Amino acid sequence: MASDITGSVQAMEAEAARVLEEAKARASDILQKAREEARDMSSAELPLDDARAEAARIVKEAEKKASAEIKQADKQAEDIKATASAKVDEYVKLMVSIVLGEKTE
Repeated sequence: MASDITGSVQAMEAEAARVLEEAKARASDILQKAREEARDMSSAELPLDDARAEAARIVKEAEKKASAEIKQADKQAEDIKATASAKVDEYVKLMVSIVLGEKTE
């Protein structure tokens, strides 16, 4: 039973880490694409001021989107950890009641 609890908690923590890594990877991709677009735009035959302003806008937008995704992933990870903690407490209480003979499962 204890190994089930440990396995469950470890699975939840692994899921939280996976969600966070996916968000970071997506954020990195977004920033890379924004930089590429900015480079492409700055090398095009456009007035430089317009290109720089557009590039800055794209990068700022990408950073904002990446930051939002990372915050969301952090929140999901915290939720998963909180759920895991609550379940561990629940399992501990159940095991104590079984050991004390209050419950037979």
